[in-house]
Amino acid sequence: MKPKYFCLIILMFISFQGYSAEKDYTICSVAGFYESNNNRFLTDLAERIAAKNNLFGDENCSIALKEGKAAGARFSKPGAERRTTDYDIIRSAQHFSNLIYDSILSRVKF
Repeated sequence: MKPKYFCLIILMFISFQGYSAEKDYTICSVAGFYESNNNRFLTDLAERIAAKNNLFGDENCSIALKEGKAAGARFSKPGAERRTTDYDIIRSAQHFSNLIYDSILSRVKF
């Protein structure tokens, strides 16, 4: 399978996993979280899903993106005081990461 089609399948899989239902801005905060942690792969995927669901340009998505970046910055600093919302963002980011990597690994045959 060509990598281009594989990425498309992953994006479609994630889109149908609950991120595309209503206007859920969780994916925007996840994109911000991974951007602040310099994880280009997961940032790009989260941003593509947000764009596919027409969330970019929305004020709520911009706010969620900023919250995600702030949570990611606090997460990467040892001893930084975390807010209650940080834990929700971290959980969502971990869930997103697990979905992506499980999807990729399900296609890998050794």
